[in-house]
Amino acid sequence: MAELSPYALRLALYLLLMLLFGRMLFVRPRLPRGVSLALALIALAVVVTDAITRLSGVLGIAPADIDPATAHWFLTGTPVGEAGLLRTVAVLAMLPLLASATPLGGPRRVALLALSGMALASLSWNGHAAAGDGFGGRMRLVAGIVHLLAAGAWVGAIAAFLQLALRPQGLRLRERTRELWQAAHGFALPGTIIVALLAMTGTYTYVDLGGSLQTLTGAAHGRWLLLKLALVGGMLGLAALHRWRLVPALAVSIRGGWQPRPLRSLRQSLACESLLALLVLACVAVLGTLDPLA
Repeated sequence: MAELSPYALRLALYLLLMLLFGRMLFVRPRLPRGVSLALALIALAVVVTDAITRLSGVLGIAPADIDPATAHWFLTGTPVGEAGLLRTVAVLAMLPLLASATPLGGPRRVALLALSGMALASLSWNGHAAAGDGFGGRMRLVAGIVHLLAAGAWVGAIAAFLQLALRPQGLRLRERTRELWQAAHGFALPGTIIVALLAMTGTYTYVDLGGSLQTLTGAAHGRWLLLKLALVGGMLGLAALHRWRLVPALAVSIRGGWQPRPLRSLRQSLACESLLALLVLACVAVLGTLDPLA
């Protein structure tokens, strides 16, 4: 069980920061203020725990034995530590903005989007994206950051659609179903851009790290990557199903006689896509700890 905890920590880190960024990007339907604040507080706890765990692992000492001088060296003298410090400050700065009772919009939303984006982008220093020098290293880092932000946008969109699909319908059934249809229909172009960015940056990073078709099957990293790609393929299949069948069927149901089946089918499909996204992030949590060529 102890061996699983680092992977669980990495999974929680990716999931929470992607949700924070993605839900700032896709703000409708609005998350209750308490939920957003709780999400940020949990993310802060996970971010701090991750920093302590990393320093403990680097020095080979128990977390309780870390002294202030050592923590200062790690947070200000190492790239991973500096990224962790930036992550912590960014999430901390989000708390008062999320606690505000004023409607989310304008400068406050821009600030939250920038802070959550910085926190998510800083995870690039936790994986292979930061393992490089010179121009090539900077390009790999940029690709890693874009990959993370695109993934966060996809996760946030899925969460927003799922919230729309699962909220109680009541007397506003048709109106709320129309909101779901509008959101899903409007995601066609952003979704295409997100998938293209993920494909381009993911391929670039793998090839830049020296990966090949041989290492895909001959190395543990490659096999985990194949599993991740298979899961992403499943997500793409469901996204295509949404775009070409389920969302149009929902539109027909709204315009004509109401039928509950299209909404129920879309709910089930979104739930499956959410599960696949969680499994993809679990693979990412493992992949970041493996040598692509070993």
